[in-house]
Amino acid sequence: MCLYVDGEYVFKAKTNNISEGGILLSELPHFPDINALPMMFTLIDYPKFQMVSYDDLKKMRVEDFPRKVLKVKGRLVRTFEGESTVDKLFKKFIGCEFYSSTDEFREAIKIYVAAYAKNVVYLLSLFESLGNKADQLEALRNVAHFLGYDRNMKIPLLRAKVLHEYQSLESL
Repeated sequence: MCLYVDGEYVFKAKTNNISEGGILLSELPHFPDINALPMMFTLIDYPKFQMVSYDDLKKMRVEDFPRKVLKVKGRLVRTFEGESTVDKLFKKFIGCEFYSSTDEFREAIKIYVAAYAKNVVYLLSLFESLGNKADQLEALRNVAHFLGYDRNMKIPLLRAKVLHEYQSLESL
């Protein structure tokens, strides 16, 4: 979740993706009129899932992971000049690049991205070694959920989505 300020109002949006360069938001109740948004969001402090047993992975809850609250200004990457208010309502995503961030902010993002990437690699390894192991399937679904994927998605579709996003991450 991300909170952002536009004028004298605070709005809430869903955080879809965080990278060292910026953030991708969706489910915005209002598209900002300004280009520079003060924003605040949380980063999950992920454990290294490959170091956790299947039994412990099945017991973990994403709500129990420690979090850091970060504040920064985001600059809209995509502009909506010339579009009507109604056209803006049908936009699903908005990308913002981080600017005027502190060294501490950049380091926190860097650590988060590295941990997330390692956990995605671990999730892909769970897909590859799955077979018919019920305990591994539950662990796989939990790790997918922890990383923001739909735990109820069919395994081939979930694998394809994770692999696609990993390949996008790898190409950066």
